[in-house]
Amino acid sequence: MNILFDFISLQNAGGVGGAAGFTKAVFDDVIRQKSKDTNLVGLYDSQKPEGGLCSYKVLAAQYDIKIVDVNTNTISNIIEQENIDVFFIAIGQFFAQYDLNGIHCKTVMFIHDIYDVERNDNHIDLLIADPLKDSKVAVFKRWGNVFSRRWRKQADTTYNKIIPLYSAKNTVAYTVSKYTVNALHYFFPSLKKEIRVCYSPMRLVQLQNEIGNNALRHLIQSGTPYLLMVSANRKYKNAPIAIKVFQRLTKEYPNLQLLTLKYGKTTHANHTDIDFLSDSDLQHAYQHALALVFPSFFEGFGYPPIEAFRYGTPVIASNVTSIPEIAGDAATYFSPFYPADLYRAVKSVIEAPEAKKDKMAAKYLQLTEIQKKGLNQLSQQILAKQIL
Repeated sequence: MNILFDFISLQNAGGVGGAAGFTKAVFDDVIRQKSKDTNLVGLYDSQKPEGGLCSYKVLAAQYDIKIVDVNTNTISNIIEQENIDVFFIAIGQFFAQYDLNGIHCKTVMFIHDIYDVERNDNHIDLLIADPLKDSKVAVFKRWGNVFSRRWRKQADTTYNKIIPLYSAKNTVAYTVSKYTVNALHYFFPSLKKEIRVCYSPMRLVQLQNEIGNNALRHLIQSGTPYLLMVSANRKYKNAPIAIKVFQRLTKEYPNLQLLTLKYGKTTHANHTDIDFLSDSDLQHAYQHALALVFPSFFEGFGYPPIEAFRYGTPVIASNVTSIPEIAGDAATYFSPFYPADLYRAVKSVIEAPEAKKDKMAAKYLQLTEIQKKGLNQLSQQILAKQIL
């Protein structure tokens, strides 16, 4: 049996972040479960970087996997030449630039979220502005992309390329949350087929005793309570509301600190921004935080609440898209559009930090069990010639 495995999702966006982590987790489990007579062929793009989280070249050498450059031929011809039985695509949108016609083998394909479709429907970019970072030019450029329909046209081009393969009879269509299932069916009424849900698997990290980052180590050793926000550089993670509310909270809690990751600047004497943390240091940041603040406008799944639950760290989360589905009753919710609601939520956690301790522990166990089971079933699907 021959499997064409998507290495391109290890490469896109520099090969860092959730896409690469998801792809690597699936790869590891497929390698664990596959039989000796099952061969993997890695599909890569020579025009993209090797990958920051994990180099596809290293994986290929380690497991004696043949790799094929997507630029040398059409994917359908590669499938024919390599006698492929199953084609696995980890992130469907990354394949919109390639010719997807003529793919007739069994295909297992993920679309994790469709935020680029949703943002063009709700025009949220007209509301997003960071007065502490965005220039007027940047704001007007974003508005121009909305009013000119440039972003909508880009999204239409992407999904016109990938939805036919995603909806094909030979494709097992997957996503990572029930929310995204419904979003896909809402925005693509012609997509009549079943879409299966496989929660994104966690990449387990070994926690080191030593904290490598000096700023993080100083903050933790000081014993000062801090709120944590990750991926603060990304527009749709909604950092401005967290920073605005934090500045208000320091008037009542002068010792409270804010730790942001990748925001790009500090905005207050009590604000620490760190550009990069190792995997282990990031776990320390979750472990010692007073709470995780997660004010996202869009999430297809959302790893951070689960990582916080692992350490019993309270989660103060946006009440939209997939987040309530994943975090359940273990998080404290607020509207990502109303600073006063975030202010209320943070104060409730400060006043009763142990209120959801048992629910967090139970939710973490539940989610990790669902993730483990889902990953196992996904690997079995990839390793089967017929659709299970």
